[in-house]
Amino acid sequence: MTMTPPLTDAPGGTDVLIVREGDPDGVPAADNEAGARMAPADLARLAEAGGRSG
Repeated sequence: MTMTPPLTDAPGGTDVLIVREGDPDGVPAADNEAGARMAPADLARLAEAGGRSG
């Protein structure tokens, strides 16, 4: 599976558009969608914490 998240400037922040390709057949589409939505939020929390997890 490949996820390509191009970032573009937006008023008040950044827009993220995630393009998914090659989703595994054994994983329900809704689960793939949920994971794709969670990844940027997790990355944002990590960046806001200055790279410290937890």
